[in-house]
Amino acid sequence: MKTKIALVTGGSRGLGKDMALALANKNIDVVLTYKSNKDEAEKVVEEITKKGRKASAIPFDISQIKSLDGFVSLFTKTLQANWSTDKFDFLINNAGTGATIMIPQVTEEAFDNLLNIHFKGVYFLTQKLINQINDHGGVINISTGTTRFTNPGYSRLFFHESGRGNVH
Repeated sequence: MKTKIALVTGGSRGLGKDMALALANKNIDVVLTYKSNKDEAEKVVEEITKKGRKASAIPFDISQIKSLDGFVSLFTKTLQANWSTDKFDFLINNAGTGATIMIPQVTEEAFDNLLNIHFKGVYFLTQKLINQINDHGGVINISTGTTRFTNPGYSRLFFHESGRGNVH
């Protein structure tokens, strides 16, 4: 049976970590990304390898759209080095951030950052990787349940912090 491989963005903590570990429990190898906390990401890799699966962690900041080509190259090199392939099975777009900002205080920079993380980055990452996904593979886009809550004076700006939205 062919080994299946998943890429989980934001896989070092929260829902991403839980998904990476659950995938390992289903005998799926995992490449996970982290933005800044390499130590936490390496702990997840260690947990996955203890389950008998292969795993790797690579840095990725999805808000930096111009870095997507560099990330795809690093991801492909990781696949080659660890699995002797340039293909994988599942892209799980999980990386996210939250921002509890009153509408009058929302800056264009904060708004653009959220759009890059939750929409533009996800779209173009998927576009760049779609041809590397094996037949019968798939793309899963994760959101957060906190979007069902509203608060007077706040705009619901795509809240997601690995599954933990901030509600004030």
